[in-house]
Amino acid sequence: MPNGTMYLNASNSQANLNRMIDLANGQTNLTNPEIFYSKQVLDTIQMDADNYVYYRYADETPIQEKADKLTLHRWAPLQAHTTPLQEGVPPISDKGSVEKYELTAKQYGRYMEFTDKVNFAVVDPVVAHYTRQYAIVAIETLDMLARETLLATAQKQYAKAAKDFEALTVASIPNLTDLRMIVLQMKKALVKPRTNGRFHVIGSPEFYFDMISDPTVEQYMKINQTTATMYSDTKLVPLFDMEFYETMAVPTSGEFMKNGVLNLRVFRKNGATYQYDSVPSTNTTVYKKETGYVKDARTKQDASWIPDHVTWDVSKYTGGSNNDWREFKAQHILVLGKDALIRTGLAGEGNTKVYTKPLGSTGVLDPIDQRQSIGFKINSVGFGTVRLEAVVDYICVPTQVNVL
Repeated sequence: MPNGTMYLNASNSQANLNRMIDLANGQTNLTNPEIFYSKQVLDTIQMDADNYVYYRYADETPIQEKADKLTLHRWAPLQAHTTPLQEGVPPISDKGSVEKYELTAKQYGRYMEFTDKVNFAVVDPVVAHYTRQYAIVAIETLDMLARETLLATAQKQYAKAAKDFEALTVASIPNLTDLRMIVLQMKKALVKPRTNGRFHVIGSPEFYFDMISDPTVEQYMKINQTTATMYSDTKLVPLFDMEFYETMAVPTSGEFMKNGVLNLRVFRKNGATYQYDSVPSTNTTVYKKETGYVKDARTKQDASWIPDHVTWDVSKYTGGSNNDWREFKAQHILVLGKDALIRTGLAGEGNTKVYTKPLGSTGVLDPIDQRQSIGFKINSVGFGTVRLEAVVDYICVPTQVNVL
């Protein structure tokens, strides 16, 4: 049986979708599995694509073959003045200014190995399950790369004018006034809006849970009779030059940097008030960073192999008295203007390449046909920002994030 390899593209068909549904229902009479697996990854990625939005904000700029870097330039604007010319005297030449930014394309991929007890001759349910899983992981990888790039370069704005992460409290809920101020600052920085003349806000379900109850939003709803529209999908209609999008992938965490050290914000209820504290990553009783298999929370079995996996065991933090502390989580709501994100990669390369390796396909590395695998590789991709002012990280604390 030849190795199965197929590039993913944007096509779709109901026939392929029906084949995947048949598989989920337990039908295992399909042959030529390496082709089927590739189609299944294609379908699953398309069906789950709506859950991931960050990577879709990137403008494509491919690089040439045998190159792995793209050089971008940020040109500083020239300023006008009103000084008149002197007769016969030429003015002094402008020099101009440019900032160079290198964008590097890299490869990403994962695979899972199976023994000869898994039957590739028919569609084994185990292989089919992890084919679907890798479909999700492939597109989630792209989305994480895009999101991390945006967050790394974003201007930070804390809810209700908090000065930093440690100034946030359970009262730092998202509100429309903060968002309008962010858009105002973008306009003053000459950042252009995105589609339809609007700036885009990427929020979570918890974020919209609070925003629907914002007094200004409620007044807008009454005046414009948009209540039914908003309540039908729990998101906001476009308003104040903003367009709103929802995703479950909004970063939600108590992690923040302080003096170059990663910290975790924790809190607990003390009578009618809340007590807050910060735990530095130098506290190795609470903080761990490891490379290896991460156990599934339910089965307690090794599942995904993750490099540099960070865990915080807040139950081991006493804070000087007892261990009733919990992670105090905030959410990072991104507000984007035009030229917020760019994506590069080798020209002509597919986004994702699917690989199936049946028994014996690795030659002497599998001398008695015991090993086979399925996986994916993102062959060449890199993300970067074009306008730093076009990305704002609005850090807030929705009411439903830290419910005790």
